[in-house]
Amino acid sequence: MKTCTAVETKEIMLAVGTDKKLFGKTILVAEDVEMNQHLIRHILESSGAQVVIVKNGAEALEKVKKQIFDCVLMDVQMPEMDGIQATVNIRNLEDPLISSIPIIAISANCQPEDLLKYEEAGMDDFLAKPIVEAHLIDTILSNSGPSILGNADDSSFSENKLYDLTMIQSVSGGDKAFIKKMILLFIETVPQNVQELVDSTEKKNWEQVSKMAHKLKSTIDSMGIRTIHDQIRAVEMNAKNQEHLELMPNMVQQIESVVSVCIQQLRKEVDG
Repeated sequence: MKTCTAVETKEIMLAVGTDKKLFGKTILVAEDVEMNQHLIRHILESSGAQVVIVKNGAEALEKVKKQIFDCVLMDVQMPEMDGIQATVNIRNLEDPLISSIPIIAISANCQPEDLLKYEEAGMDDFLAKPIVEAHLIDTILSNSGPSILGNADDSSFSENKLYDLTMIQSVSGGDKAFIKKMILLFIETVPQNVQELVDSTEKKNWEQVSKMAHKLKSTIDSMGIRTIHDQIRAVEMNAKNQEHLELMPNMVQQIESVVSVCIQQLRKEVDG
């Protein structure tokens, strides 16, 4: 994997599309009506998100235990287990990473007593049916935070660092030479590791994918690259367990893109 110049950084943004406001997000949709499933999937995928569909609350509960999501769109009225009960069950899970996931209620019932019921169940927000595209995207962003690349222009994007050197600076004890060495090591070694991750994914060598993701995980954490914190872990676990393999190419592509931009930004920091 080659690193990015400033021009190539712009090209990544253009390739993703500045309208891809949800790029990098993985969203679980719990909805039992096929037309609604198709509509929501189209809106979300057109905005750059990865989408997983389940048809009831019981399936949503099981899915969040196995895969990391940025948020859940939870229809309120579904068979087997409704959205209210599913939300209560998710909030009662022991793992705080799962139990705190943003959950957005979707319903045609929007009277004050309905909204209070959603809030008491632990739902973070509400979307009225029929779904309006702009409201859907804005509500997801307001509850789950900005996407990996966001919707910024070139200048604000380049200024928005995707890394955080706080941990390295803390360990350095103020030794600037140490910090610079760590940055250079990242620039010199990580592209090869990411390229091997990409190649192994293309070859469907899932054992090697899991090993490379595990290797990259600590490096990504050390450099404070939080935007792919969940993705690199999901890649590692999915490859290890041979699950959700259809999602792997997109997640690996996101990791590759973010690391490329980070390297360009880090080169700028070292040169500056």
